[in-house]
Amino acid sequence: MRIRRAVYSDAADIAKVHIDSWKTTYRGIVPDAYIDKLSFDDRLNQWETALKSGQLVVVAENEEGAVVGFANGGKERSSHPLYTGELYALYILKAYQRQGIGSLLVREVMKTLSHEGLHSMLIWVLEDNPATMFYRSMGGKEVMRQTIERGVLLTQIAYGWDGLASEMEHEG
Repeated sequence: MRIRRAVYSDAADIAKVHIDSWKTTYRGIVPDAYIDKLSFDDRLNQWETALKSGQLVVVAENEEGAVVGFANGGKERSSHPLYTGELYALYILKAYQRQGIGSLLVREVMKTLSHEGLHSMLIWVLEDNPATMFYRSMGGKEVMRQTIERGVLLTQIAYGWDGLASEMEHEG
């Protein structure tokens, strides 16, 4: 598995992973009507814009060079007083989940955010998403909850990491 910074030409592959992962992860959590309206073109535009603007996006490639997962992050978006960085998204194709790829992608985002002077991080996760266990296993602590609307009202949990530099030291 190869982890690398995404480039503009990865946008279509990232959009495909994003859509495919949403369909397998959120089916049964988010209404089918919401999931069925997801648009490849909208996601492609989102990722082209993010990559053009220099937003931090890292991808995981399998042995054949296909993008099978991605993560992106940057400055925390809600002006939280304690958390300066944010993991905006982490998506991995179902066939590649539970192989350590998520940990590799999150650690790469943590390392980059820390090098950019963002020494704490949070991520928002739907409460019913099975990945909540993953974030806790990586040391994330529940710091907040909020309600969002995605065809129905859903609860999101924010998991936070206080010291990204010390997180990286524990890695090796």
